[in-house]
Amino acid sequence: MSTAAFHISSLLEKMTSSDKDFRFMATSDLMSELQKDSIQLDEDSERKVVKMLLRLLEDKNGEVQNLAVKCLGPLVGKVKEYQVETIVDTLCANMRSDKEQLRDIAGIGLKTVLSELPPAATGSGLATNVCRKITGQLTSAIAQQEDVAVQLEALDILSDMLSRLGAPLGAFHASLLHCLLPQLSSPRLAVRKRAVGALGHLAAACSTDLFVELTDHLLDRLPGPRAPTSPAAIRTLIQCLGSVGRQAGHRLGAHLDRLVPLVEDFCNLDDDELRESCLQAFEAFLRKCPKEMGPHMPNVTSLCLQYIKHDPNYNYDSDEDEEQMETEDSEFSEQESEDEYSDDDDMSWKVRRAAAKCIAALISSRPDLLPDFHRTLAPVLIRRFKEREENVKADVFTAYIVLLRQTRPPKGWLEAMEEPTQTGSNLHMLRGQVPLVVKALQRQLKDRSIRARQGCFSLLTELAGVLPGSLAEHMPVLVSGRPHTRSTVITAVKFLISDQPHPIDPLLKSFIGEFMESLQDPDLNVRRATLAFFNSAVHNKPSLVRDLLDDILPLLYQETKIRRDLIREVEMGPFKHTVDDGLDVRKAAFECMYSLLESCLGQLDICEFLNHVEDGLKDHYDIRMLTFIMLARLATLCPAPVLQRVDRLIEPLRATCTAKVKAGSVKQEFEKQDELKRSAMRAVAALLTIPEVGKSPIMADFSSQIRSNPELAALFESIQKDSTSAPSTDSMELS
Repeated sequence: MSTAAFHISSLLEKMTSSDKDFRFMATSDLMSELQKDSIQLDEDSERKVVKMLLRLLEDKNGEVQNLAVKCLGPLVGKVKEYQVETIVDTLCANMRSDKEQLRDIAGIGLKTVLSELPPAATGSGLATNVCRKITGQLTSAIAQQEDVAVQLEALDILSDMLSRLGAPLGAFHASLLHCLLPQLSSPRLAVRKRAVGALGHLAAACSTDLFVELTDHLLDRLPGPRAPTSPAAIRTLIQCLGSVGRQAGHRLGAHLDRLVPLVEDFCNLDDDELRESCLQAFEAFLRKCPKEMGPHMPNVTSLCLQYIKHDPNYNYDSDEDEEQMETEDSEFSEQESEDEYSDDDDMSWKVRRAAAKCIAALISSRPDLLPDFHRTLAPVLIRRFKEREENVKADVFTAYIVLLRQTRPPKGWLEAMEEPTQTGSNLHMLRGQVPLVVKALQRQLKDRSIRARQGCFSLLTELAGVLPGSLAEHMPVLVSGRPHTRSTVITAVKFLISDQPHPIDPLLKSFIGEFMESLQDPDLNVRRATLAFFNSAVHNKPSLVRDLLDDILPLLYQETKIRRDLIREVEMGPFKHTVDDGLDVRKAAFECMYSLLESCLGQLDICEFLNHVEDGLKDHYDIRMLTFIMLARLATLCPAPVLQRVDRLIEPLRATCTAKVKAGSVKQEFEKQDELKRSAMRAVAALLTIPEVGKSPIMADFSSQIRSNPELAALFESIQKDSTSAPSTDSMELS
């Protein structure tokens, strides 16, 4: 017996133990063995492993059962085909068990086996053989009406099988179609839904004749005297057409002239779930068959425009009343509005969401109709920014963003605007929409929902990218409101700054001073957004800020100070944990200082600058990392002022280099401390390149400590090697 076979044999023996922990550990070890590429099982070992795992599927312990079923995945590729067929036979038999847990495990097992079968393209016939075995048993399980749980599991597996292995099942497609179609009339919604999904996957793989049979079946049951009277049955048929459209829409093109008018008619029935299904079907047709949908575009567009406003149970007040309501912030008024209106039975939001998604499909599938979309769709989408349901509002924003992206010119914005082309015309139309967009978003930026404000931010950012400068004249309006509005707008304007000359630059420069006053805003998020904006300007286009630094730097330096009033203690179980709410703003301020060092050195008072760098050397980990880098850079760029205060600068560097991590700390803490030490030692090495630095007694003492301490000496030597590999770095000496 080989070593591997002996090891497997000992694991199999442990799997028979009466102790569930022994069985679990042995199964876990077997899983590890099966995942090795090198493992080879002889015929006897194959048979024993398969038999044992199938037995453990019925184990009394759920954890052992779950692990055993996971083992089937890697096992499929390690055993002969007839063993795989044995596994499949057992799983299919277990699916008919009266024990629910065993049925569930069998279902998971079949899906696991299917996911590991080699594709037919590899020349293996295993997938076809297994599918042949499974298919017959699945169709009989689906056809029986007694046990719905078995039906549902079988439909799930069949859908999974068709999505992965549609082609190898070619010989079974006809029987599968005839098995699935009756399930569309099942009294149970869950059965109908799964049948719809499976038929979608079948439509993508079946022959043309079967596809025609499927579509004829669906269409024949929609119109005329044979049309089902049940709204649920109509919904199912429309949902099935939508599923076919999503999975195999390219094959539906020839049927659309017959199909679309029927769906249009059903869209006008007073049934919101049915309307949703109709609009979802249109979305699939538009995405998969945009050319064939051409003649139907006007009607579909009209339906979308009608139903994106479909909110029969809610009264949208006039703009003035709405504005007044939104500014009321008391808990009483919020509670009162919740009591007045309940969404529980209202399905109209699903119709509006489906209409918004359909509009997005309209815009993305027909870029040639952009001028029409700007005239017809854009104004309606902008008015619907007031949508009360968060999910729908997100899709309305998405649809307008799709319009913006389609409008973006392939080359420069300025050239496109000046050319008498359709692109130029689209951009001019978009410019005309900007005041309406700003007015509509003004209210949404005050929304309590973070998701709604993020949607506004995404839209403003996209608009600023397509039409640079278009938001500039509206800045005073946008920045006046509440802190969420200001931070969102400032962040959006940040994206207007590019590293290339641009016509918007003079306008930006005129607003920068006003924006930087937001550093005095009491809201932390506003101050952080303002610092990110300033950092972008300093980094990408320093000419915008150089003349304003005398006014800006005092505000910036103020943000580098630790504020005790922003530090709080929180209890985490038996421990107390300190939280510094001001850290993010402080870090953003130091990042601005780093950028200033690179691009505005001539405008800085280095002594004042060093005061704040010195404070940062004793701050939080992230800030220390930044200030160590800045100090190393200053030692090269401005050695004289650095030398004047080298004694004070060395102490925090020495403290970092000699710090010890607490015993028992996690691995990440050790790695973090090592990186901090390396960064501090780089700063020390940079200081050592300054002439006459050795005259400092503190520096001389620390140099001696580095030489005498093996750990510090090794770290210094490692830093030196890194530096000497870079050609521009001066050599550093410890003596």
